[in-house]
Amino acid sequence: MNIEELKNEWRHYDQKLALTERLNERLIQSMLRERSRSRISKIRRDCVIFVVLMFINLVLFAAIFVGNPFDFKYTVQYIPYGLLTIGVVLAIISLIKTLRRFDVNINTANLHGFLIATIREYEKNKKMESWFGTIIFSGGLLTVFSFLPRKLENNGLWPALGETAISLLITVAIYFIAFKLGAFKNRKKEGFENDLKELNELKAIASEFKEN
Repeated sequence: MNIEELKNEWRHYDQKLALTERLNERLIQSMLRERSRSRISKIRRDCVIFVVLMFINLVLFAAIFVGNPFDFKYTVQYIPYGLLTIGVVLAIISLIKTLRRFDVNINTANLHGFLIATIREYEKNKKMESWFGTIIFSGGLLTVFSFLPRKLENNGLWPALGETAISLLITVAIYFIAFKLGAFKNRKKEGFENDLKELNELKAIASEFKEN
């Protein structure tokens, strides 16, 4: 084999290698798009379910305010349910924003730009999530005290305070366990961050290959 034939063979090998690299890059991007599309579908489905549940909660709170099923005698007894109502409204707003945010065709969208915008959106929503958690926690604790006036009338001071303290401890324990189990942690952002990391690594490898 002469020098020219050797050069031709080498150029042919380089072309095949470049083609293989591009195919691998497209394959990985396709896998990342499919993963993001599956994640988006699940997020939208969960959002729809939670929106329905939140509206059911609004109906229940409205029934408490209008029908007074617990026979509240003082306006202050409604405060915890007012806080919970505010929390539910914040949740509905956040869920609707999420549904609109993920109303996107991932097949035609710029994957890199979509992932960055999504992660930034989750960062911006941290403040609302914090307010939601604080309001729901406070409202949940205060509901225990909304039944204190009736207990005082029926059971006297110390038994009423004892029952309220037990209920309060149980409520705090439930919130604490839920927190430890990650019920209030948003793991969806981590999934998109992992996709962006893999995509950036892919771009870096492709860039390095082109330079070489």
